[in-house]
Amino acid sequence: MRKSAAACRAMAPVEAVTVRWPRRREGKKTVKPIAELRELTITGAPEHDVCEWVAASPQLATLRRLTVRSLLRYSFELLVASPHLANLRSLRLPSNDIGSYGLNTLAGAASLSLLEELDLTAGGRHERYHGDELIRAAGMQALMNWSGLATVRSLTLSGNNLSRDGLRALLRSPHVASLKELSLRDTRLNGQSMAEFESARKGMQLDSLDLGENVLKAVGAEYLAVVPCLSELKSLRLDRCEITAAGARLFAKKASFLGELRCLDLGHNHFGPSGLAALLAREPASLHTLRMRDNDLLDAGAEVLAGSPASDTLLEADLSQNNLGPVAAKVLGESDHLDGLLVLRLADNPIPEAAATALAASPLGTRLTELELDNLPAAAGE
Repeated sequence: MRKSAAACRAMAPVEAVTVRWPRRREGKKTVKPIAELRELTITGAPEHDVCEWVAASPQLATLRRLTVRSLLRYSFELLVASPHLANLRSLRLPSNDIGSYGLNTLAGAASLSLLEELDLTAGGRHERYHGDELIRAAGMQALMNWSGLATVRSLTLSGNNLSRDGLRALLRSPHVASLKELSLRDTRLNGQSMAEFESARKGMQLDSLDLGENVLKAVGAEYLAVVPCLSELKSLRLDRCEITAAGARLFAKKASFLGELRCLDLGHNHFGPSGLAALLAREPASLHTLRMRDNDLLDAGAEVLAGSPASDTLLEADLSQNNLGPVAAKVLGESDHLDGLLVLRLADNPIPEAAATALAASPLGTRLTELELDNLPAAAGE
């Protein structure tokens, strides 16, 4: 096997590898770098001195993407001090514990000058202890002033305690003009915080924005609808933001980016039939994915979607958990629209088995590549 390794790699280069952190007891082994390796993912919890071994490895010099889970601040300091990261384009640190001090370390990293993707997602609420470190507003100054941010096109800070002050510092940074994708899920933002997007650095035009799991409510949705830096938005996630039907109607009426939007996730809000109707009345010509799970749509909401010519552009629609019944299944199956739909998700709705079967056999149902009908009510007698 070892003798034929070179021949195998010549035919099928090893470009991506997932490994666990080595253990201290396994000793420090010198291994010749894999020249063609471009992506490395390291899982598990690192021991401090082991991280030092990895940081010193010349294997890092071949990488374009490095993903390390559950990294602590002290281990992060060792990693970014490595002289072998000059070719890195993507650094992903999901479930990290580096906190604001980690941003100071990042700002001083000499070799991270070509990053295009930076993921600093903190551990989820169920993963964290009270004393775990988070990135907070006070630490955002270091990120704001870091010149390496100028090449970053995709930035994820989800799960951190950003707050309005941190968002303001980020959006006014002199180095964010190239930013295209921004993910700020569950970062302690409220509706008034969204006013900070109005003062974003001139030249910044986001393509993708994720603000899910922040309590934005109607005021936040309205602010987002009109800010210039979102006018070319292609993907927007506002799930679990407590947006009411009134807020939904205002958002739909004012959103400047609906003509460009491709993907819209509004799950777990309260749009209702009127909010959905207002959205479709704008006829978003490029929208292909609409996620409306748990939005109080009821059968009336399904009728709105089925009867709207604007639904013809959709490739995927998620209407799960909306208390849809047999009427909804019937109007969807008999719709004269939904011409391009390929994926329809109707899980967790009280649709009887007979209605579900009829929908699956309808012209729409037979055209779909996926019809999700999970967790429907059991048939009588079962």
